Amino acid sequence: MSGATNQRRPSLANATARSGSISLPRRGSQLVPDAPITPPLSPGHSEFSVDDIDMVDRVLPPPQLEMQVDEQLQEERPQPPLRLLEDEKVHLQKYGIKLTDFEVRGTLGTGTFARVLIVRHRGRESNNYFAIKVLRKSEIVRLRQVEHVNAERYILSRIQHPFIVELFATFQDSLNVYMLMSYVPGGELFTHLRRAQRFTPDVTRFYLATIILALRYLTPSTLYTATSSPRTSSSTPIVDDRTWTLCGTPEYLAPEIIQSDGHGKAADWWAVGVLCYEMLVGYPPFFDESPYGIYEKILSGTIHWPRSMDPLSRTLVRAFLNPDRTKRLGNMIGGPQDVLDHPWFRGVDWDALERREILAPIIPHTSSSDDTRHFLRLPLPPKEDMPGLYNEEQPPALEQRFDPTAYQFLEF
Repeated sequence: MSGATNQRRPSLANATARSGSISLPRRGSQLVPDAPITPPLSPGHSEFSVDDIDMVDRVLPPPQLEMQVDEQLQEERPQPPLRLLEDEKVHLQKYGIKLTDFEVRGTLGTGTFARVLIVRHRGRESNNYFAIKVLRKSEIVRLRQVEHVNAERYILSRIQHPFIVELFATFQDSLNVYMLMSYVPGGELFTHLRRAQRFTPDVTRFYLATIILALRYLTPSTLYTATSSPRTSSSTPIVDDRTWTLCGTPEYLAPEIIQSDGHGKAADWWAVGVLCYEMLVGYPPFFDESPYGIYEKILSGTIHWPRSMDPLSRTLVRAFLNPDRTKRLGNMIGGPQDVLDHPWFRGVDWDALERREILAPIIPHTSSSDDTRHFLRLPLPPKEDMPGLYNEEQPPALEQRFDPTAYQFLEF
């Protein structure tokens, strides 16, 4: 999706929202030590000694003994029917709702050419709150993101999953396009990760599993995303196999994206590995002061392993960060099922998790449905920057109706 919030720290709600388990608290968090997702033997208590592992390692394929897959069994495994995105029902509300039905209550985040606001529907239910993404059309065009924004609407209007943000309606006025989405008051994942410095393996496992389920849901569709980073959510045009679009947070880009080698769903699994490492360690495996420095480190494939990370967690991260896409976990013949079957996720009840029956390890504290304590306190934008939200615009004069910018967002 397009840059809805600050490029360095956009809300995870853009990537995996709707479940309260995705949102984290600011203060007074309740840790649930015996959450049902915790496996009998936690990777955090591995029987191996980290002293036997070198602290600097190259990104290599995981040990063949652990990751070897019987291809014959994989081929015999029943596969779900192919789900074409164009066949999915559009669930957007098109009639009986307009921009002026919503009252702006605050700003949740800002980005390069977009901002996210919290709004309240003016109907009888005063607790009916939403997040609305406001994207400036001129900036979308200038940054060559028209195809991405239109693809974002197309995709979100046809998918529904507990861990993917829900899109309810879209609008546009003379300046902007608007996307009305579910509001998740728990805040940004990285805000809480920075406060905690790093997550335990059990907490990491829970939040990583929800993202994996969302990716598994998307896999049967003819749909590929550029990068599944919790810091940015970028959707590429719908393609048959690969895209050559460079977009995403630098730390989360797969080598094939940097090398302009054409990339697809394998890049998402690389990003999952980066996210897993960052949650366990507190910082990404590849970082530098400049994007080009980050790219060089990604291509060199050197990872520094802290002694706090156990061998099984390292095996999982290595499997995701395999530079060979054909051997990358999640992108092999077994697809996402290989990820679910990995020993690091032993004990996870995937079906119960997808039904949202598993208690989150961290419970957000909110006092009301419009509580914004877990977001930055940002000023409201000027009313003239969002004319359609405050007043119904009159149809433009005849000579102004042929604005080429407006015709690039006809679906909104």
